[in-house]
Amino acid sequence: MTTGVIEKLTEEKAIELALEIERTEAVLKKMKENLKAYVDDNGPLHAGDKVWGYSISTSWQFGADSLKELAVAITAEGKNAWEFLSLPATSIKKLGWDEAALSQYGTLKETKRFDSRKV
Repeated sequence: MTTGVIEKLTEEKAIELALEIERTEAVLKKMKENLKAYVDDNGPLHAGDKVWGYSISTSWQFGADSLKELAVAITAEGKNAWEFLSLPATSIKKLGWDEAALSQYGTLKETKRFDSRKV
C-alpha cells in the first residue's frame, strides 16, 4: 500500500491485510511488554524526543450517598447538578431497561469505531 493513497482491495487482499494487522498488533503488544519490564527495572527511558515510562491517571469514584450529597452541594452553589453528572454505560446496562424506556429520558448516541472482535 502506498502512503497517502487508499488502495482498492479484493476480499483476498483484505483478509491478508486483516491477518497482518493482527500479527503486527500481537508483536507490538509483546514489544511493549518487554519495554515495560525494562522500565520497571531501570526507570523511565529517553528515546529520541520521547520518554517511555509511567504516568498517573486520576479519577474519582463516589458511593450512592456521597453522589447524592455531591448533587445537593452543586445545586446549593446555584448550578444544575445534572450538567455535571452523567450515567456511565455500565450503570445504564445494569438498569436493564430497553431503548424505548431510556428514550423517554434521553437520546441515544452511537459512535462508529473501527476494530476487530471475536465472532
